[in-house]
Order: sequence, then C-alpha cells, then structure tokens
Amino acid sequence: MRLWAIGDTHLPSSRNKDMERFGWHEHPRPLMRAWDEKVAADDVVIVAGDISWATRQHEVVDDLRWLDERPGKKVLLRGNHDFWWGDSAAKLRRLFEPYPSYAGFIHNCAVVVGPWVIAGSRLWTTPEAPPMPVGGEMGDEAASTDYVERETRRLQLSIDDALEQEKAAPGPLRRIVAVHFPPLYVNGTETVFSKVVEAYQPRVCVYGHLHGPGIAAGFVGERAGVRYVLASCDAAGFSPVLLDEA
Repeated sequence: MRLWAIGDTHLPSSRNKDMERFGWHEHPRPLMRAWDEKVAADDVVIVAGDISWATRQHEVVDDLRWLDERPGKKVLLRGNHDFWWGDSAAKLRRLFEPYPSYAGFIHNCAVVVGPWVIAGSRLWTTPEAPPMPVGGEMGDEAASTDYVERETRRLQLSIDDALEQEKAAPGPLRRIVAVHFPPLYVNGTETVFSKVVEAYQPRVCVYGHLHGPGIAAGFVGERAGVRYVLASCDAAGFSPVLLDEA
C-alpha cells in the first residue's frame, strides 16, 4: 500500500477552462496516463488543492467523476482556486458521497486512511516568502496577515483532530501533513506554518501551489525531522509523487 500526492490538477470544469496558455499541453491527459500507470487500486492519493476551475458545485461534477475514475483512494483538500469548495462540511460530504473512491477530505479535520493520519489546511502566502513571478493566475498571491492567522488556526484544528484520532486508533498511525501553499520557502526562514508543522513531527509535509518559475521558491528536502515535498502538477512532471509505502 503506497501513499501518493498530486497538487494543482486544475481540471477544466464545465467552464472548459484549459491550461494551454500555461504550457500544459493536452492537460489532463499526461496526468491521467501517469496516474493510471503508477497508482494501484488500494493505494492512497492526496489531491493537494486547486482541484478544479469550477466556481460553483454544479460545475465541478465532471471533474470529481474524473478523479473518481483514477485508481486509488483519494483524500482532497482545498486550494486557493477551489471556489466551489464552500465552507460547509455537510455540503461537501453530500457532494463527495457519490464517488466511492473518496476516502475523505480535509476541512478543519484530519483523515485516517490505511496506516496514515493526514492533517492539513489550505494555508496562504506568508511574509517570509521570497519575491514571486507576477502577472499570472497561479502562484503570486500576496501575503495577508488575516489569511495567515485564519489558516494557522485551521491547521492547528486539523492537527488536534489528528491527535485525537491517533489516540482512538488500534495501533500507531503514520503522520502526514498535506497543505496547498508552501509552509516553508527556499530561504529556509521559519514561518508560522512551518513552526506548527514541525511541532507535530509528521513524516512528510506535502504542498503544491507553485508553478513555472515559482517552483524554485519552495523548500524541498528535510528540515527539523520533516521531509517537505512539492507536488504541484508541473513541478511533479504531471505524475503523482510517492510519499510513503506501508
């Protein structure tokens, strides 16, 4: 049983928004081929935000079906472009109910699937972020004190829920954190997010959000006992990234 991640699938939704202008030719076909080849039915795949260009829930149905058709159990979390996600966990539960491969979603909570407990939140750009390429739709969101404070609370809520689920589990669980925005940048300067993540001590913290020239801004590697992995679609070569194997 393996744990994979892919972020920023940016599926077209019923709005038919393509990715050609970003150089993602024939997207999502290359991702579909790699996913179907690498991932087994009993594997788990974290979809780390920016799932669809939909803005309303009725626009995202085809994209949710597309994900359901891919192998593996899916754990979803929200990205900054997932306007269809909304703020109601009950509505999300009803929206995802028709798709049998969906193992859960991170929304102020954690998800236990197989030997893993997965906590996280969307996050946001922090003041420690280096200058980012601007002028596009992806990756250049400005820092916001209000958003950072709110996402810090949400991340902690999810980790607290993970700790409670660990207590109730019949055996030890492997800790994973999945977020959308980078919790740490290439400059290595501690952020409020990296502080919370590293206090929890997961095996892996996976994130997405960064694209094109912005990919180099994210921290990748080990720090304070946590392995940070960037899994946005173009950073990952349009192929799910292996995080762990049980």
